[in-house]
Amino acid sequence: MRDRTGLHGARFWVNMSGPSPRELRTSRAPVTRTLLPTFIACFVFCQFLVPLTGGFPAPLSAQDRAGETKTSATTQPAALRRTLWTTSRFRGTPEPPIPFRPERIYPKIAFKQPTVLTNAPGTDRFFVAEQSGKVYSLPADRNTATADLFVDATELVNRLRQRTGEDIEFEAVYGLAFHPDFAKNRFCYLCYVYHHKDQSKGQHPDGTRVVRLTVSPSDPPVCDPASELPVISWLQGGHNGGCLKFGPDGCLYISSGDGGPAFPPDPLNAGQDVSNLLSSILRIDVDRPAQGKQYSIPADNPFVELAGARGEIWAYGLRNPWKMSFDRKSGDLWVGDVGWELWELVYRVRKADNYGWSLYEGPQSVHTERPRGPTPIIAPTVAIPHTEGASVTGGFVYRGQKFQELQGQYIFGDWESRRIWGVAVVGAEVGEKREVVEPTVRVVDFSEDNAGELYLLDYDAGTIHGLERTNAVSTEATFPRKLSQTGILTSTREHQAAPGVIPFSINAPQWADHATAERFIGVPGQGTIRLFPAPQSIPNSMFQRTTEFPADTVLMKTLSLELELGQPASSRRIETQVLHFDGRDWRGYTYAWNEDQTDADLVDRLGASKTLTLRDPLAPEGKRQHTWKFPSRTDCLRCHNPWPEYLLAFNLPQLNRDHLFEGTRQNQLTTLQQLGLLQNVRPAGDPAVGEPIVTGPREPEEYPRWVDPFDSA
Repeated sequence: MRDRTGLHGARFWVNMSGPSPRELRTSRAPVTRTLLPTFIACFVFCQFLVPLTGGFPAPLSAQDRAGETKTSATTQPAALRRTLWTTSRFRGTPEPPIPFRPERIYPKIAFKQPTVLTNAPGTDRFFVAEQSGKVYSLPADRNTATADLFVDATELVNRLRQRTGEDIEFEAVYGLAFHPDFAKNRFCYLCYVYHHKDQSKGQHPDGTRVVRLTVSPSDPPVCDPASELPVISWLQGGHNGGCLKFGPDGCLYISSGDGGPAFPPDPLNAGQDVSNLLSSILRIDVDRPAQGKQYSIPADNPFVELAGARGEIWAYGLRNPWKMSFDRKSGDLWVGDVGWELWELVYRVRKADNYGWSLYEGPQSVHTERPRGPTPIIAPTVAIPHTEGASVTGGFVYRGQKFQELQGQYIFGDWESRRIWGVAVVGAEVGEKREVVEPTVRVVDFSEDNAGELYLLDYDAGTIHGLERTNAVSTEATFPRKLSQTGILTSTREHQAAPGVIPFSINAPQWADHATAERFIGVPGQGTIRLFPAPQSIPNSMFQRTTEFPADTVLMKTLSLELELGQPASSRRIETQVLHFDGRDWRGYTYAWNEDQTDADLVDRLGASKTLTLRDPLAPEGKRQHTWKFPSRTDCLRCHNPWPEYLLAFNLPQLNRDHLFEGTRQNQLTTLQQLGLLQNVRPAGDPAVGEPIVTGPREPEEYPRWVDPFDSA
């Protein structure tokens, strides 16, 4: 299982983002700092609430309440006319052009929640495993409309249940590899997971299972379920690993996770324990099996002589290694390890290496009080902070011929942010990472063909993609670097909206460190937001939508904070968040207000922070230091993602209330429809979020800034 970062900084325990192949059966988490119990409670509460409310509940501020009441479907709307918004300057992005984009192959075929993409030596077929257990093969003809069933792993679990009498259920497929001599012996190796049907029995001790199967010589090839031979197994749990790769030495390498959920970190204390198979890269010889087994332990494995250690271990100290590969030129093994709170990690794996989990998560200390394993801790080859990514997918060193500019680069991605990077690899040196592929697919696996060309497997749409050059034109120079340049406001100093930009309010504002919020929406020209009576499928995607926005729609939220608590006159604007819809994706940007309150500057893509001095009668000496975090671009998209349809507050339950329009209080949905901004609303029939119940005062530390969903909408 793989977990995903949510408000990461922090991990979700109750997942609003939908199931991930890496986080299937835990208490849920797509990870954080050293969390306090109050933080945990906040996260659990937030996850249930966010899809409707856009964040943590709090009493409505005076600013939020002004001129607003609960929904009143019978209010007679005043006659209003829409002013068209024509001043938007949001086009493109402030980042340099990304050189490549995913190019779909097999355009007539899509899989359901795929987890594995690979090929077989001596063949030109691709093989795709679905999370649900079915494995398919694809012929070389990219125009084919049919994938051929190769094996159904659920049948293997059914046969195991019949043989053992255990009441078990299939869970997922995580790995598939073909023997280097596949053309002769027809062997493939499959890693699948099963669990006790009665989950009160806990984790199944052999629930992560690697088996050998024999493949028919037919075209298309199929596996014979009766040929299944168990090779090796270990504890089923949250982090299973399960990637299978044959190395240039002919040995089978297998990844395993720590067997735990996303939180708490490493509850089984497996990371530094070499007496079991967890948290490791295993190396076994399947060609020269020991008596009574389907494999032997190579004599040069590092811990074969260490008392109490599992000789299968090649390297250890990994949390949840999600995909690995061998460089076909150097033979180096590369692994992507899904991090916990702050870091995503990539390792160039060496014999006997200890990667530190759970004493450390890359550079961060976690459980340093625990005993270390038998070898020193090795730093990550690449560490990606959670301001940039949240759930790494290991990739390949590119050795193809089509794109010479990628030659020798390790290409890897991030499940959560959909970003794909490359780092140059020259001998022992690794260069700085840079984005190389547009972030339009959620890469669950990478693969290469016989020529070394790279392919991506998209979990969302279930599609396979190669790479194509973008030849994109840069928009860096024209993207608005100041709020005054966006065209959203006519007077930035006065925070006055441009004609056609409409203020709106919501039923249940989120908590944001005592800050109050002003919200606006701008739809260019005569564009209209369409509401569908039932969810509509999005083409080439696993997702559905209930709302359709015109291209270049913008939502804006400005957060203000009292510098002297309880004194509204001391309130100052701190941050303006903007969501921009480019016609395909929503992108989030943050602007930080200057000291003069005349304008706000675009925050760096990695985010920023600012220390404020607040006068607080409850603080020592009457004041305290307050660190305000400006979210990174990735922070925005961790919550504004396809599962909740990106927008956490501009939705029917939040908008169905009365609002003051030009001096008249009337239902907000009715008015937005009258203005031509919304289509197909039904205020009397549409739901409305109730005002959150607050039973008493709460301490500021119960609402940490970084668990805010950062919503601009």
